[in-house]
Amino acid sequence: MLKSKHCGICENQISDKRTGTKCGITNEKPQFKNKCDKISFDKKYEKIILDTNIELETISRKKAKTYSTTFVLLAISIVIMLLGFLLGIFAFEGGVISTLPLIIIGVGFLVIPKALHPFVMFKQTLSVAKNKKDELDNLLSLYNVKYDLDLNFKEDRHGNLDVTPNVIFTRKYYR
Repeated sequence: MLKSKHCGICENQISDKRTGTKCGITNEKPQFKNKCDKISFDKKYEKIILDTNIELETISRKKAKTYSTTFVLLAISIVIMLLGFLLGIFAFEGGVISTLPLIIIGVGFLVIPKALHPFVMFKQTLSVAKNKKDELDNLLSLYNVKYDLDLNFKEDRHGNLDVTPNVIFTRKYYR
């Protein structure tokens, strides 16, 4: 694990574009083995815990919408291709060779990427958010920090989410 991750949740972090991350107490770059003995937790790590968990929960709440959108668009694509195929059979039985069924089938194939894009993006963002949360939980477990989180989501008329977090630290010591 990167030492800068430890500094990212510490109140003593000094970040500079030229020199990078430094400790505010020693005024040097982080130089520790497994965990820092000078780390201090206050409000910064609570904000990081909340942001990470809210991001993961917000993405997870979009699962049903994403799956249903993907399913509906794939069904529409299959129906369009099937209609193009049936039109081609009907036209061929009538003695006409037409390119219209091929165009309709092609349009059906063009809908498939539109169907799969939200699904792929959902899976990628969910994976990234889970990895962030796992890294944060592993980092906090080094310092014996445990927490329980209760997030209450309220949606207004315009679809904006209002999140009311409730963080309860079951173990807050870190030495």
